[in-house]
Amino acid sequence: MFWLKKSRASRPQRVNVQTIIFIGEQDGPPERELKTELTALFGQLRLVTTAYLARVRYGDAGTVQVALCVRGQPGQNRMFAERVNRIFGPMFGSHEHLDIIWVTPEEEPALRSVCRPFYALDTNAI
Repeated sequence: MFWLKKSRASRPQRVNVQTIIFIGEQDGPPERELKTELTALFGQLRLVTTAYLARVRYGDAGTVQVALCVRGQPGQNRMFAERVNRIFGPMFGSHEHLDIIWVTPEEEPALRSVCRPFYALDTNAI
């Protein structure tokens, strides 16, 4: 499992982690606006099959982070992260960051048990 972390002034960086604990959905008015914008992007890119905005904890670390958890085709990671950041950055400011986690099919049931997807690719439209 890996995730991309976009910090304030840096480019996205790939980080490998051993354990991610999915805690629940991150939701509220600003998050719903973000989800709407990301849904439009994912419909254009066709790289994502499902997407979640979740609260997560990495390993035994006590800090809870917000992450965009996606399942799909992770071949264009840097381009994908940059496109997501073009939406996220203006909405939340440079002082915030959004982790991106590419979820495996084996991990998705644990995520789905605590968080509903805000995007699902319409496979009938392909």
